[in-house]
Amino acid sequence: MKKKLTLAAALIVALSLGGCAGDLKGGGGGDDANFPTHAIDLVLPFGSGGATDIGARAMADALSGDLKQPINSTNETGAQQVTAVGKVLNSSRDGYTLLADGAGSSSIQSLLPDLPFTWDDRTFIADVATGAHAYAVGKKSGITSLDELEQKAQDNPSGFHIAWLGGTTTSDYATLQFLDAIDVDASKVVKVPFDGSGDAMQAAAAGDVDLAVGGSSAIASLYSSGDLVPLAITTEDPNFPEIPLTADEGYDSLNLTFWVGLSGPADLPDGVVNKLSESLNTLADNGELNESFEKIGMTVEVHTGEELTKQVNDEAKTFADLKEAVE
Repeated sequence: MKKKLTLAAALIVALSLGGCAGDLKGGGGGDDANFPTHAIDLVLPFGSGGATDIGARAMADALSGDLKQPINSTNETGAQQVTAVGKVLNSSRDGYTLLADGAGSSSIQSLLPDLPFTWDDRTFIADVATGAHAYAVGKKSGITSLDELEQKAQDNPSGFHIAWLGGTTTSDYATLQFLDAIDVDASKVVKVPFDGSGDAMQAAAAGDVDLAVGGSSAIASLYSSGDLVPLAITTEDPNFPEIPLTADEGYDSLNLTFWVGLSGPADLPDGVVNKLSESLNTLADNGELNESFEKIGMTVEVHTGEELTKQVNDEAKTFADLKEAVE
């Protein structure tokens, strides 16, 4: 009996110290009107060195300066970004653990089976910038237009090799969008796996694949050397004004972009969300994000609130429709 009483007393003390027995993973942030009062952890669910990584770190650096608190950015890769996203969504709802978000860690995850969390059960705080996808081939292929690439894929689908990043990236969906647009069965082409769009572009330049699709920043060095031919990009990139847009080439449906933004666990306090979104809007209005993002070919345009939530849900439907169309 004495042991039972001791355990009960300990439990009462623990719950009292926790402050709220019904929300053990929440709280801890104190008065959110003063947010932030210490360093913020930012989880980057993708590898280092790519456009999304560079963009997310630029966003973090600018935000840190405006908020006058450190932001510790950490790459946590693998498991189709599920582990990293789950870590953030299950963290305290206080704004001190945030996610560098994008389509691969949000809307595309809506298509994954057996996801250990509800993909949209999070607080979408802001998207900050968007970037173009580039459709590229190797110079040795002799192909100079999307029309010629279409003909090659249609002539021999089973011999058409595409770079494939695992099926959970916007680059993969941009590739599927091309195959769907030209009526080539995606199940018949050869998917060659790569870890990132940089490796995929190198394979295209070497002639190991017939098509590589990735963020337009991934083409820079190989395009400059003349080994890679970008046939078209899905939206304007200030670094490559000479590359035609997919719409200008007659491929209006090839319109996928990628984005970098910020999200956190569900039900973040309004004071936290408002502070972060207002800071990002101020940085964008002052042009303090432009230089960093323009270097990687991304355009700064901040969306928040219901507009952002609708945007992400519309994007999820686009990916679902595309997946259904090619399966």
